[in-house]
Amino acid sequence: MARDELLSSSSGSRYLVGMSNILAGLMGALIGLGGVVAGAWLQGRKEHQRWLRDQKLHAAIGYIGATGDLYDYRRRPSPDADPALDRATWVRAQDGRSALYLLCDTSTVEVAEALITRVRHTQPKSDDGPRDDETVALLQDLVRRLRLELGAGTG
Repeated sequence: MARDELLSSSSGSRYLVGMSNILAGLMGALIGLGGVVAGAWLQGRKEHQRWLRDQKLHAAIGYIGATGDLYDYRRRPSPDADPALDRATWVRAQDGRSALYLLCDTSTVEVAEALITRVRHTQPKSDDGPRDDETVALLQDLVRRLRLELGAGTG
């Protein structure tokens, strides 16, 4: 009976209207907060993907450049070559290789490892004879795989 009296009185109906307004406001605030949290999470995920892509790109550029330099140095060694430059190039290759190991798919890492192994076993050539087709094929395969991982397509 007290409930019926509360509902029938004008102060009781104002109370219920006030409570429903507060409840609606709280629901709207919770939905808004949920939207903000979801948006922040999605933005953070997008930023992480962008950072990961940039790291892969820098590692790929360093690794491909260093392995190309090493291949050239081994294929056409110079008697007056600077050993420090050779060591620095190996360090560049190793830095790029380490980053690829940490960031890339296993199949990409396997091709990168096969490429550096092939470069390491490159024999000197006294002339500009035929290029090493296996090394070139490994390099092309690595570039193709990296382009796929980076979302750059295959073109």
